[in-house]
Amino acid sequence: MTQATDQIIELLNAGRTDQAVELLEAHGGPFFGFVHGYEALNLLVASTSESALFADEVLLSCYCFALVKAGRARRATAILEDKRDSFQSPILWDMMELAVFIHTSDPVTEAQFSRWKKLEGRLPVGDPLYDGLYCNCMAIVLVRLNRLKQARSVALRSLEDFRQAEHPGLEFFIYVHLAHIAILEGDIRNARRETRMARAFVLEDDSFHVSGMTFVDILESAIAWEIGAPTPQRSSFVALRTKLLSGDSWAEIFVELCRVGAFSIYFSEGLSAALGFLEESQIDFHRRHGEFSPGLDVIGASIELLDGRPEHAQRFLIAPPDENILGATGTIILSGLRGKLEPELVQGSASNATKRHSILEELIKARQAKEERDKVRQRRHVQNAMRLAVDDGLVGMFLEFREVVLGVSSDLATGKFARGHIQLGRMARRIHHLVRDSYSLPAQLTERGITAQQLRVLSALRDGASNKQIARKLGLSEAAIKYHMGRLFNVFEVAKRGQLIEKIDQIVKI
Repeated sequence: MTQATDQIIELLNAGRTDQAVELLEAHGGPFFGFVHGYEALNLLVASTSESALFADEVLLSCYCFALVKAGRARRATAILEDKRDSFQSPILWDMMELAVFIHTSDPVTEAQFSRWKKLEGRLPVGDPLYDGLYCNCMAIVLVRLNRLKQARSVALRSLEDFRQAEHPGLEFFIYVHLAHIAILEGDIRNARRETRMARAFVLEDDSFHVSGMTFVDILESAIAWEIGAPTPQRSSFVALRTKLLSGDSWAEIFVELCRVGAFSIYFSEGLSAALGFLEESQIDFHRRHGEFSPGLDVIGASIELLDGRPEHAQRFLIAPPDENILGATGTIILSGLRGKLEPELVQGSASNATKRHSILEELIKARQAKEERDKVRQRRHVQNAMRLAVDDGLVGMFLEFREVVLGVSSDLATGKFARGHIQLGRMARRIHHLVRDSYSLPAQLTERGITAQQLRVLSALRDGASNKQIARKLGLSEAAIKYHMGRLFNVFEVAKRGQLIEKIDQIVKI
């Protein structure tokens, strides 16, 4: 801690609150914790009587910052609302409301967004720390609204402010935000660069924030998932989630961790393990942010649909959630989910068109072509998606649309369509192998000689599909489905479809 910190705490312990506040104002004021560190902030708050904390707006602001960094944003929100009229500076109150808000999972109202936009014109002139913190908060708000281009612009402005303020600890956070925005956009090159910068700050000084490496690990796991590289085991994702509970966090980074973790676990351990991870994540999300996350519900529905179980996903068509409560990650997942179920395409707005959305639109078109049994058009749209994805090596999205890709990936793996483009040919072959190997078989089925193709038939059968519907869904002939059904009847010694489903449920939950 600094000498000024010791002096402020000494004055507070001596009951000389007015002098302590005067010195506090000269050393960061309400943003004391960002200048001197969160350990110093916690000691300052602990050294202040409750009556003094609630009597002075600067001390109260420090207390609210300490609360949100400890995962008690709901408590801080309630205090600010109760003390609104006690703030002599409306600017400070609005700034504190914004800073506390980003640690909740609440949707952004039009009134809030309008008030915070106007706050920009009222900020103190010539104070880069104040301006940088404002832009940092607004970047998170814009990500929550899925306005990624605006979020990136505001984050870059914040980065310049923190450099001018000579505050590397806060620069680190901006690189985390920029990397996350790049991942959501599908810009993996930038995501890697920003993540390397964030890691460099932590390695240079890991004392400025205890959660620094946690955020870096989450970003690196997300990048690994997007490019089809090995991701951590389930225990590692659980450990990262636990760290977000005890340290600093915000809803968007929490949901991003759960997205990558759930999909990775699904492809390595199966549906039950992935849904179990999401169920545990909802409980932890509620503990950290005071609400359950609709974004995690959408992720779960998307995985169930991927596994051939559309029941949960259908409810998002009947009563689609307001995208404002999903954040960027939830909105992106919902776009893919709805694109698989609705006949019309998911259209991207010109103001927020990203590489990820362009790839998503091509894969949705490929799915429509598959439903219409137009393999030529299906193949063409998958090719288009691969051409869009190749520069960044995006693979994860093809796994999320594996039913569409599998029907044409063997043809594309020959590399004929990519003639003259070595990288594209390699990517096509890699996607083919990853998609083919993504159908993990439970041990109870492997022991009985059940193939991955028969597992897909079983999953479709559980939805009540007829042979014709299963054939259409899987891109096979009805004769092939009849062959697989006969094989399944023989293996499990049953004569009817209902008996087969019942027998499978007794053996393993697929």
